[in-house]
Amino acid sequence: MMRKLVTLLLSLMIGGVLLAAFLVWAEQRPSAHYLSDLRSQLLGDPPAQTAHGNLLIIRPQLFPLDYQSPAHLRLKLVAALDNAGNAGLLGPRTLVVLPEHIGTWLLAVDEKPEFYRARTRQQVRNWLLLGNPVLALEVLLRNLDADRLDEALLRMKAERMASDYQQLFANLARDYGVTLLAGSILLPEPHIENGLLKSGDGPLRTISLVFGPDGRISGQPYLEDWPWESRTTDVQDVVVAGLHYRIERDWQPGWPQSQVQLPDGRSSPPLFLRGQLSWPIGGAPRSVQLTPEQAPQASQAPGSHVLNQWVRP
Repeated sequence: MMRKLVTLLLSLMIGGVLLAAFLVWAEQRPSAHYLSDLRSQLLGDPPAQTAHGNLLIIRPQLFPLDYQSPAHLRLKLVAALDNAGNAGLLGPRTLVVLPEHIGTWLLAVDEKPEFYRARTRQQVRNWLLLGNPVLALEVLLRNLDADRLDEALLRMKAERMASDYQQLFANLARDYGVTLLAGSILLPEPHIENGLLKSGDGPLRTISLVFGPDGRISGQPYLEDWPWESRTTDVQDVVVAGLHYRIERDWQPGWPQSQVQLPDGRSSPPLFLRGQLSWPIGGAPRSVQLTPEQAPQASQAPGSHVLNQWVRP
């Protein structure tokens, strides 16, 4: 009897040590070596002698490791904005527009290095569970499938995602003195509270914010129900230096994209994410690509594509 009791106590002690070691390992987030293509190519209208302003849309080429931290994502966007600034394309009458769901991928921030090297959905799932014991426990207790795992992860990280989104894009708008349409982000019950983006406990919705040159939220947030429905969504109005732009969103090509209607009546090229972010978000149809492989590209050049259009008098 005593031998069995000693064996049981030893087993419990060993199990406790192993559990503690696992929890310590799970909390560790060693930095992976960050190596990304920071090149960007400027495309679009030739230099204008006279113009009321300009529209600058950025198709950033993004990879999983670009989302290891908001600083990595900022580095990729700063490289494109610096290129545009050196060409004289940034100023108080500039509207910079980023792609849909560029903010949603902030759910991948601060994961284990192995997560960013995952090549299959199963590998992604495994590393998410190993690196997030609380999430793993919820999955075990609630028997969540892959799609609901995505949503559970998003809800777990929503508060930080909202803060990272606003801080990153507000600082970019302020640092470059431009009006910035910061793409979109998927959050539970997103809302603005005392000038800050917050998440709640309700249904998932897509929100898109505009930041003025002072870094503050400008105009009304654009909200869209989730999951997406197969139809063209409502427009968003953005005013820059008295000029009115209209942003139209459409999922019907098989991926989320936006298009800007300029004040002079012209339309911008479609805007979407480039790169390799192939992990689908929970609730998105399997046929939808968030970073489309077959979308018409403005150029075959690698790196981010920066497309400029001058607003004609």
